Amino acid sequence: MPDTKESKSRKTLPQPRLQWKDLDGQEQLLALTNQEVVVGRKADAEIVFDNAYISRRHAMIARTERGYTVADLGSAFGTYLNDERIEEQALLRDGDRISFGQDQLTLFYFAGEADFHTALREAQAIRLEKSISDLTLALPSALSDLEKIGFILDFQYQWGNVFTPEKTFQQILESTLKISGAERGFILLRKGDRFEYAAGINRKGRELAQSEFQTSQSVVAQVFADGKPVFMVEGIHEKFAEQTSIVAMGLSAIACLPLYGIPSQGDSPALLGILYLDSTRVMHTLKALDQKILNKLAEEAGNVLEKLEILKTLDERKKLEQELNLAQETQRNLLPQSLPVFENFCLRAFSKPTRHVGGDLYDFPSPNPGELLGVLADVAGKGLAAALLSSMILGCLDMQIRAGLKPAEALNQLNKYLCEKTTSNRFATLFLFVLDRAGVGQYISAGHNPAYLFRAASGEIEELPSNNLLLGAFDSVCFQSAPLEVRKGDMLVVYSDGLMEAEDADGEMLGEERVKEVIRREAPAGALHLESKLLEAIQRFTRGHPQTDDITLLLVGRTG
Repeated sequence: MPDTKESKSRKTLPQPRLQWKDLDGQEQLLALTNQEVVVGRKADAEIVFDNAYISRRHAMIARTERGYTVADLGSAFGTYLNDERIEEQALLRDGDRISFGQDQLTLFYFAGEADFHTALREAQAIRLEKSISDLTLALPSALSDLEKIGFILDFQYQWGNVFTPEKTFQQILESTLKISGAERGFILLRKGDRFEYAAGINRKGRELAQSEFQTSQSVVAQVFADGKPVFMVEGIHEKFAEQTSIVAMGLSAIACLPLYGIPSQGDSPALLGILYLDSTRVMHTLKALDQKILNKLAEEAGNVLEKLEILKTLDERKKLEQELNLAQETQRNLLPQSLPVFENFCLRAFSKPTRHVGGDLYDFPSPNPGELLGVLADVAGKGLAAALLSSMILGCLDMQIRAGLKPAEALNQLNKYLCEKTTSNRFATLFLFVLDRAGVGQYISAGHNPAYLFRAASGEIEELPSNNLLLGAFDSVCFQSAPLEVRKGDMLVVYSDGLMEAEDADGEMLGEERVKEVIRREAPAGALHLESKLLEAIQRFTRGHPQTDDITLLLVGRTG
């Protein structure tokens, strides 16, 4: 049955969305469901672009009564809507292009039926046409249109296609050799205070091998020191005329230009390389316009070097990501793969590091079948260093317990070992408990935050305070235990401080009282239920704000 006007009006419009290609060329899509979406280089932005032209909080897309708008957040390199820089909030329409920095990174906003791939092709065509127009205006009028187009560089990385630095370098060098009349051209890549061969060709278009790479070191050194181009196209200046390398190569003309870009770890332009041209004969006389064209080509060569740095950083990051994933899997495998079954008790455990790996650990060593031994430790710091120390503590303690040492003596031996093998600022807090089937036992708290013991009979919480110094801080410590009894219906809650210190977007912490309130209300329903409710409380309080510390929980509920 055909659509009537009324039925058409009732059709559900597509969900407003953002689509883009990331730095790896992968298509990404984000449905706009939040009130605000921040774009930036900082990890807590909803859309993260790891690019030096992107500020940490660059721009915001927000829902208003009129529809979605985009606003710049005071970025250094600007936010553009359909290639026009925006100074204030601008209303978005279906198919709009939102670009950031040097127009390299673009989001497309869709609120209707517009197609991403069609919009992407149109945007690429617009940019290509603009690039051709801009550069042909700068070229000498004596050149034919065909020759002008021959100078147009194929900067594919700006248009989201496959990036080929070799081809781009070749085009840059061919163009500069034709304009200058030089016999050879090289692109040099900066490595600290040195410059290494990146690409080279001669006037006939033959690629020059690295073995043929030779430049005037004095001219390169001056460009490096001053950051300004040197043009000696009709003869070598007296300052350089007697330099050994220039005399040895018989040079009569040199042009040397700095290549600037923003390094992957920086926020401002820096010298990344050098465009070097030389000849045994004089070059073409360079008018102001010719020098402008060479400077333009040098600018684009700097863009290529900048892109190479970004790609190198991405490649290194991928390798690091793989290593961190392996470390995460290794640390996860060190934790108990299953919780012990202990008569009259129900156990639950949860651990989530801030990063791939963290400094929290828990374990249930098995001294003998009639006892339940549990331990939770929190190593100072985060990341790999903390993870290595936590793994050391876990392994050493397990070996001591398996060797038959009592918990206090095992910790004494472990503490001495840590004091010998680690620096003074590497320490851990630890809570260890031992219970028999009747719920009677002992605990040792080495500088750890108070554990909570929920009493079913009264509905109140008893705190189990620290009764010893930190683990690994002082070699003279002698650890002592304190009595512990868990009665039927009671719940022992051991946790790392990441639980209390979970933060919302305003920096407020979850805190002790909120956690206790959840325990009093939910502990009577059992360990599994309490675990779920504590995790819900964290998520509800933080509202998606990034985790600031490792969070680990051990819940021990007595059921019989």
